[in-house]
Order: sequence, then C-alpha cells, then structure tokens
Amino acid sequence: MAHKRVLRAGEAIRRELGFILDRKLADPRIGMVTVTRVELSEDLRYAKVFVSFLSDEKEREASLRVLRKARRFIRGELAHALRFRVAPELTFLIDDSSENYIRISNVLKDIEEDDSEGRGERPDEDSGGEPQEDTGSR
Repeated sequence: MAHKRVLRAGEAIRRELGFILDRKLADPRIGMVTVTRVELSEDLRYAKVFVSFLSDEKEREASLRVLRKARRFIRGELAHALRFRVAPELTFLIDDSSENYIRISNVLKDIEEDDSEGRGERPDEDSGGEPQEDTGSR
C-alpha cells in the first residue's frame, strides 16, 4: 500500500515541478527544462528530481546550478500547491537517458549499415528472404 502512495506522490510532484519550473520560476538562465522522473523515499521526505535540458553540457551545468540555488523557493511552491504536511527535500540531478537512447540508436544504425554493406546489399533493398517469382517474360 505504501509503495502505491509513494508512486502517486512522485507523479504528482513531477507534474507540479514541471509547472513550477515552466511558469513560476522566471529565470532565463534555466532554459528549456523537463522533469523526467522523481524518486521519493518511502517516508516522502526526500526526492531525487531528474531533469533534462535542451542545451549543451556547459549550459546544462549552469542551469542545474540555478535550480539548486532556487531549491528553497521551488520546495515552498511545491508544498503550497500539493498541500503536503512536509514537502520533500529536493535534490536535482541531470537525466541523460535521452542522450544514451540517441547514442545507442546511432550505434545500432551504424551496425545495420555495416552489416548490409558486408553482405553486398544496399540499405534500401528489400531482403525479406523470399525468392522472387520468375514470370518468364524478358
């Protein structure tokens, strides 16, 4: 039962943090930020907030520093909006899983291209493995 409560609270926190970061935290240094997931402790006192940014590494680190400095304001807004008895302590972490997905996708694409070149096929050829019917007309 407690596990479901933690999951529901985590999802509510993720949605509300997205709203707070988008609408209430008016700091242009943050840029485009997305709250990807929230991991809550069982007692709901600590939350790891995973965020992703649409920027390069340097800007990402600067944005994360701004979020960490605004942690008190964000926690207050969160407590007010969700009416928790105790708002969780927030720890902001960069979620680079989307970059990993892109990197893995590119590697798989390269492997597929190398494999098809090694077999003498062009990537756009249909190699379904079924023999083509010979209609006899030439």
